[in-house]
Order: sequence, then structure tokens, then C-alpha cells
Amino acid sequence: MIKFFRNIRKKLASENKAAAYSRYAIGEIVLVVIGILIALQINNWNEKRIKSNKETAILKNIHNEFKKNQKQLDSVLFEHRRVFNNCKKVIDLFPIKSKPEQKVLDSLTVQLWWTYGGHTFNPSQTSISALASTSSFDIIKNDTLRDLLISWNDLVKDYQEEESRSRDHLWDQYDPYMSKNFDWNFNFNDERNNFDALQTLEFEYLMKSRYDFLDQILNTSGELQKLQESLKKIIELSSPKSDN
Repeated sequence: MIKFFRNIRKKLASENKAAAYSRYAIGEIVLVVIGILIALQINNWNEKRIKSNKETAILKNIHNEFKKNQKQLDSVLFEHRRVFNNCKKVIDLFPIKSKPEQKVLDSLTVQLWWTYGGHTFNPSQTSISALASTSSFDIIKNDTLRDLLISWNDLVKDYQEEESRSRDHLWDQYDPYMSKNFDWNFNFNDERNNFDALQTLEFEYLMKSRYDFLDQILNTSGELQKLQESLKKIIELSSPKSDN
């Protein structure tokens, strides 16, 4: 093609047809410019297609990962609520008599056992870590989803602080008192259990503190609600059916 245009240009020049040659030269320049623009447009289209395909793959990974995170959170919250409810049942018995009836002891055996629980929410962060390590958050076109992903780690840390405080209280204060006074599985048929320990203000204080820490996780701090809202929104916006 280039050789063809060159031959025409030489023929026009040799015949001294200046006007025709000028028109031809301009036309050739226009064709070259158009060709360049088309090539750039094709290149831009290919880059957009590649970027779009990459975003689709990333969103799929995010969606699947956060669906698993949601299941893990639901499981953790189930355990927290069970501990919370059993603490409440024990508190409702206060003050406990010096010699509780057998049915009360039987209930306490179960309830005290379920006041334990060190479950924590440790979500998978693979997809977000990959975006952060490559500074690729901009590939997410949806502004809301991008902002949620960027702020996700901070929300998790804020929520985990509540769990950490509860766990520290459990093992640093609550468990030492229990292990000093009661059988490992709260078998109150064993006379070595210190039943007087059920009547102390220290026992009541520790139980109410245990309850309060769980209440902060589940209700009062607000960190869980923020986490759940963000988790739900990320799953929704990363769904293949969502218009991103």
C-alpha cells in the first residue's frame, strides 16, 4: 500500500502536476492521521476491555470471599449471643443462696459452661490485600464499593478491639476465679467445688462484667452494626448481577 502511494506521488511529481500533487499529499496525510486515530481507538478499546475483564475477575473474588466472611461472622455472633444469654440467666439468679437447690445447680452447670467462649471474627483479606499491594483500588469503577473496600480493614480492627477486650477479661480475670473455685466442667456433684464462691460480690461482679463485654460487642458499641452494614453492601455491590 505504501509502495502504491509512493508510485503515485512520483508520477504526479514527474508530470509536474503541482495542484494535483498537493491535493494528493494532503489526502495522504489525512489518511495517515485517520489510520493513527483508528489504531489509537482500537488500542484504547483493547485496554478498556482488558481492564473491564480484570475488574470482573476481581469483583468475583471479592464477592465470593465476603460471602464466606459473612458466614464466619454469623457463626461467631451465634457463639457470642449464646454466651451473652447464659450470662444473663446466671445474673437473673442473683443473689444465689448458700445452698442452692439441685435444679438450680443443674441449671448453673450448663449456664456457667456456656459463659465461656473465645470466638473471634478473623475474615479473609486476600482480595483487598491484593488490591492494596498493587495500588489497584482504582480499577473498581463503583465509587461506593471502592470506598467500602478501602475502609474495610479499619472497620474490622475497630470491631476486633471489642472482642479483644472481652477475651482479655475472660482469661485474665473471669477464668482465674472460676478455676480456683470450681470443677473444670462445673460438675457440682463434686463436693470440692466452692459453693460459697457463688455468693460473693466478686463472682457477681465478674459475671456482670462478662455480660457487659458481650453486650458491647453485640449491641452498645455500634462497631458490629457498622461492620455488618459494610459487609452486606460489599456483597451486594460486588455481585455479578450488580451494575458496577
